[in-house]
Amino acid sequence: MKFADYFLDRIFSVICFITAALLICGLLWLIEIPKIFIIFTITVLFMSFAISFLWDFQRRRGYYNQILNLLTQLDEKTLLSEIVMRPNFLDGQIISDILCQSNKYQNDKIAEIQQQNREYRDFLDTWVHEIKTPITSARLIAENEKNPVTLRIDDELRKIEHFVDLVLYYARSSDVEKDFKIEKTTVKELVSMALKNYSKAIIRAGGRIKMEQLDIPICADRKSCAFIIGQIISNAIKYRQDDFTLSFFTQIEKNGISLFIEDNGIGIDAADLPRVFTKGFTGNNGRQFSKSTGIGLYLCKRLCDKMNMEISISSSLGRGTTLTLYFPAESLLQEAGL
Repeated sequence: MKFADYFLDRIFSVICFITAALLICGLLWLIEIPKIFIIFTITVLFMSFAISFLWDFQRRRGYYNQILNLLTQLDEKTLLSEIVMRPNFLDGQIISDILCQSNKYQNDKIAEIQQQNREYRDFLDTWVHEIKTPITSARLIAENEKNPVTLRIDDELRKIEHFVDLVLYYARSSDVEKDFKIEKTTVKELVSMALKNYSKAIIRAGGRIKMEQLDIPICADRKSCAFIIGQIISNAIKYRQDDFTLSFFTQIEKNGISLFIEDNGIGIDAADLPRVFTKGFTGNNGRQFSKSTGIGLYLCKRLCDKMNMEISISSSLGRGTTLTLYFPAESLLQEAGL
């Protein structure tokens, strides 16, 4: 709160006081009061007004500056009214009461929305697990009755299962720590888990798999990491070219391990690269492939952030794409102490 702003806000009161002081001065002069008494009276009036003016400015500035400072420091802005001290001037007390009522209403609404979201996520989790049962049964039937028709049905069922998993992880991505389980594993095991789910799709695409230096022990959440790698594999299959090749290799960094997943697909335009992890962004490739949703890489990025991992991408149009998953030093067996 600046003094100039406060002064301009009180300019009408200042003008009224000056006018009243001049009228009193003129009245005293008309009744022939000695000048020394007139000067003394005006001085007392001005000093009293100035002191009260500055005192009021200081207490208001202290209160409002306290509010502004707390507002910038608080992560939960709705808690402001519960922390800030109640002021000792009337309009500040009115504002404080309004803030308390407004924040209480807002907090109640937030709690209600959070409860609705929890109920929605619980229902979605239950639905996903329930829908997986008939999908698995249908796939077993198709597996036992192999013919061209059932093979095509099995392919579609795999796609449905993939999208169901996408829904499940999207619903859990906001609180993945509830289902987060650190286990001893290796990079090779994570890659193998992901490849198993896409083995048929890779075979149909005529793809070749290359794996180098993957027998590195780490601690990670298997399901989430396998899902992330699987989503990258799915994109590589979708945007492949002739002689499809998918390579997996690692590099030990100073503070962790990097897993590189490289394909020789159509690549990504340089203008699209900064936005590939943005929700709903499909880019130029997405406009050519109508099945693109712009959710896969966004979800991978979100899960990596929740698990203290890093994901990055590099690509050259027409030459392929490389996704890098970085497992920090905390994920290594030696650092985790497991």
